[in-house]
Amino acid sequence: MLAAELISKGRFAIQSERVAPAPSPGEVLLKMAYVGICGSDLHYFRQGAIGDQVIEYPFIIGHEAAAVVESVGGEVSSLKPGDMVVVNPAVSCGRCDQCVAGRPHTCRRLKFLGCPGQLEGCLQEYITMPAPNCFPVSEDIFPLGVLVEPLAIALYAAQLAGPITNKSLAVFGCGTIGLSLVYYASLQRPKKIVAADKVPERLRAARRFGAVWVGNPDAQDLVRELTLLEPEEFDYAFDCCGDQEALTQALSLLKPGGKLIIIGIPEKDTVFFDPHLLRRKEISIVNVRRQNNFFPAAIEFLQSHNEPLKSLVTHLFPLKETQKAFELCSRYEDGVIKAVITLG
Repeated sequence: MLAAELISKGRFAIQSERVAPAPSPGEVLLKMAYVGICGSDLHYFRQGAIGDQVIEYPFIIGHEAAAVVESVGGEVSSLKPGDMVVVNPAVSCGRCDQCVAGRPHTCRRLKFLGCPGQLEGCLQEYITMPAPNCFPVSEDIFPLGVLVEPLAIALYAAQLAGPITNKSLAVFGCGTIGLSLVYYASLQRPKKIVAADKVPERLRAARRFGAVWVGNPDAQDLVRELTLLEPEEFDYAFDCCGDQEALTQALSLLKPGGKLIIIGIPEKDTVFFDPHLLRRKEISIVNVRRQNNFFPAAIEFLQSHNEPLKSLVTHLFPLKETQKAFELCSRYEDGVIKAVITLG
């Protein structure tokens, strides 16, 4: 079968000699159809690691997937060949203290698709997954299935923040998660949503999705302009980019008692905060670890709002052009928001 292997930093090779796996009891064999390129994939592409999760080459990344069930293993009755599904990439054990406490996303034995030392990813024609990780979707939203995982993260982050109605929100980073947050929050009757990014097309999308102000940190003094716009400062700031400058700006713009919700993954191993500002304002910092059982909610939301959300998918590439796709995404060229690798 075909696979796009990451063979060194910044370099893919198309491999044709891999053998398709067979499903074990409780598993299904999936034929990949669409695989989204995520920010964490770009970290692996550029740096070969995220923190202490270091790639041993060759390795297959990718975890945002829509697929078709090819066959099912024993004990699987919930799915059948031909079913269209989206894939929850996090395989939890179901037995540890975290899973029992309703936190499968922080499972002690969690294995994640496309994560070094855990599971190889989706940039290959076939993979096997536990049946409970596969969620059937209708044919009309199937091509948008790559949006479900980032949308689930956005919905989970919004829940962790708290009530949005009549609240002011600042979103830093307008990739798929950031824009999903802007769109979802705009439906909750907020006081105000503002958004920042360095890609003009993403800022236009944020404006279209409900942001009343958008800005580029490379061209504007965000703190000065937003302080004038919202003198009483912001209730919530969502970091969706992992950038130190964005974290510093977010902290400056939060009101006393505000919340900083961190979703983005920094490229460096250490970030810093002004402890005096944190203390004086009594700022809460909330870290988001992927999504926590929000796949069903994300599928339902996508089903209801697929027309506006489909604009998030801006680029399609066949598997053989994976290198080109990652280079474009890594340089944030051509107004890319979500690039998708097609394997159908």
